[in-house]
Amino acid sequence: MHTPARAVTRTDIFNLDFTSPAALDAADEQQDLDDITTWARETMQKLEQLIGDGCREDAAWRMLASLYLGMDYIDAFSDLEERHEREFGAPIFVSLRQPKARHLGDRQVFQMPARITEGTLPPVEEVLAACASDDGAALDFSRVRGADGPGLREIAAFLGRMPHNADRPEMPGIDRFIEGLVKAAESASGTRNMWDVLFTYKRLMNDEKAFDELAIKFAVKFGVSPPSFDRSCLY
Repeated sequence: MHTPARAVTRTDIFNLDFTSPAALDAADEQQDLDDITTWARETMQKLEQLIGDGCREDAAWRMLASLYLGMDYIDAFSDLEERHEREFGAPIFVSLRQPKARHLGDRQVFQMPARITEGTLPPVEEVLAACASDDGAALDFSRVRGADGPGLREIAAFLGRMPHNADRPEMPGIDRFIEGLVKAAESASGTRNMWDVLFTYKRLMNDEKAFDELAIKFAVKFGVSPPSFDRSCLY
C-alpha cells in the first residue's frame, strides 16, 4: 500500500520564499525526494501491469528499465532485460550499445547473453572458426548482468577453448563482468564455479601474476591446493 504523493497546491507555491535559502532546506529536499520516490514506485507498478498485459511498446520497457536502474533494483532490471531480449531479440537499450561494434573493425561479433545460463552461449565452433579467420572474432560482454551455476561451468569451458595467441578474440565489456565475479567469488557465498571462470580467464589472458594472486586467495578460502598456471600457453 503506497502513501499517495503529496499534492502541490497553489497555497504551497505562493508560500514559498524564493529569495531565501531556507526555501531549499534539508526538510523540503527530503520531502521532495520522498514524493519522487513514491511517484517512481507507482509508475513502476503501472508499467509492470502494462507489460504484464502484453504491451510491446519499446518506450514502456525502456522507461521501466530506467526506473529500475534509478531505484537500484538491479535484479529486476536484469530480469526485465533478459525477458526483453528473449521476446524481441535485442537488448532494451540497443541504441546505446550499437557504437561499441564500430571499435571492433571487421571482426565477427558474438553477443554474450544478458544472463549466462546453460545453453545460452554462442556456438563455440563458430567462434573458433571466426578466431582463425583473417578478420578475427569478438565476444561482446557489454550486456552481461549475471550467471547461474551451470552457466558459470559453461563459460569456464568456453573460455578454456579460446586461443591464447594472436587469434584470441577481443572481449569488450568483460572487465566489468570479471570485476563483479571477483567480488562474488571472494565473498562468503563464493563458489568454486566462480573461481574456475576467473582462473580460466587469467590463463586466457596469459596473466600469470594475477593468476598466482588469485591462487593464494583460493587456497586460503577453501583450504586446498590451488590450480597451477599452464606456462605452455605463454609460448
